[in-house]
Amino acid sequence: MNENYHQQIRNKHRDDLIAAGKELFLKHGLLQVKIKDVCSKAELSRVTFYKHFQSLDELLLTIQMQLVVNLTDHVSLSGNTGLNGREQLEAMLHAWISFARNHPDHIRFIQLFDINYEVYDFTPELRETYDRFNQIGKENHFLLDVLNAGIADDSIKNTSSPLQLAQFIFTVMMGALQKMVTRRSVDLYPPNEQMTGQLVDMLLHYACHDD
Repeated sequence: MNENYHQQIRNKHRDDLIAAGKELFLKHGLLQVKIKDVCSKAELSRVTFYKHFQSLDELLLTIQMQLVVNLTDHVSLSGNTGLNGREQLEAMLHAWISFARNHPDHIRFIQLFDINYEVYDFTPELRETYDRFNQIGKENHFLLDVLNAGIADDSIKNTSSPLQLAQFIFTVMMGALQKMVTRRSVDLYPPNEQMTGQLVDMLLHYACHDD
């Protein structure tokens, strides 16, 4: 019981550091945040920080990977195996949009990280960690099962390979959602049901027709 309690405290501290880092990186950018800022925001000491992360860069990378996993897990769980492939894909696309609407900071952070990744001074070890994370995600793409199911039941007819189709859908969805949830876009052109519905219809038409 005592060990379990201490593990819960350690997990909470790690979660608090991740939440603080995410908020600060989004507010100030990737290059302006210091470890002391994260510790102050999380109300934890530097000693506690180094119990969980070797560097601020490791924290940054951890946040990105956690947010990507949270997003893809949420979308994956929305698929219903009682539906055909097209219907499952449609449900997943709507779940994706709902997630972005409810968690816009998740989408903003992923965008901020992607824009800065190539020029950010990560160590070779951290770059290898992230590249391996992306490679695993590509090989086990969260859309592959539903696309393969749709190809098998003939509700998805795009002639691209399932992996190419999955990557295309991911790129288009994230690009559109990232644009929609930027603070300026939300103020000027808040996303509405018609806009997001057209996005889903466009992707479904592309996936489900062979022309």
